[in-house]
Amino acid sequence: MGYTQDKPLEDDNAFTQQLWFTLNPNWKLKDSVSLKADIGYRTINSNTWDRYIARAGYEKQISPFVFKNLKRTEAYIGGLGLFYFNNKTGNNSLEIRPFQGYRVAFPLTKRIHLTNYFRLEERFLITKQDRSNHFGLRFRYQIMTNIGLQGFLFQEERGFYFPVGIEFFFNVVELSQFSDVIRITPGAGYQFDKTFKIQGMLAYHYTEQNIGGLYRTNDIIFRIKVVKTF
Repeated sequence: MGYTQDKPLEDDNAFTQQLWFTLNPNWKLKDSVSLKADIGYRTINSNTWDRYIARAGYEKQISPFVFKNLKRTEAYIGGLGLFYFNNKTGNNSLEIRPFQGYRVAFPLTKRIHLTNYFRLEERFLITKQDRSNHFGLRFRYQIMTNIGLQGFLFQEERGFYFPVGIEFFFNVVELSQFSDVIRITPGAGYQFDKTFKIQGMLAYHYTEQNIGGLYRTNDIIFRIKVVKTF
């Protein structure tokens, strides 16, 4: 009897299609303090894996200390994420991911906002895969523009909005599993009121994985996101 699990999850440089579903409940604790959560499910068209996500972070708006002559908002973010990877062709894994971030946003016009998000993540991987590196450290930078049409042809605080973002990943210590390189994420959403909105996104991700060898995938992501603020 022979057994092998050295082949990659996807073919080298393959195109894959993934579906992501995300719930984002947020709680505003004070005028400057919020608790933000992320509960998600992800799967792939080849049905080789599922991924379950639970993440929560503490965000505090701070007095601006950069670009003091410009109108903007700044915030510190810190939290913890849990990522369970259900691998249907091999070993399952659990990733524990503390993160720390800084966000600064500029209103370019009344309806167009530009956000810069800097994030550092420590990645602890628990798996039976012997060849996996079990610790990773990476830096993420995201720049996103949001065009808000709330109140245009609709009631105040109600209407469509269009977020477009690009995110870069820089591995300080590379983890073998899901090491994204770049994400390009255009989307469209509808805000029912200031506390509830639904958003759809069609994204492109370029990912590297090192599981007994280096494999690359080009991922098309269909994402549905529901945001509720309490």
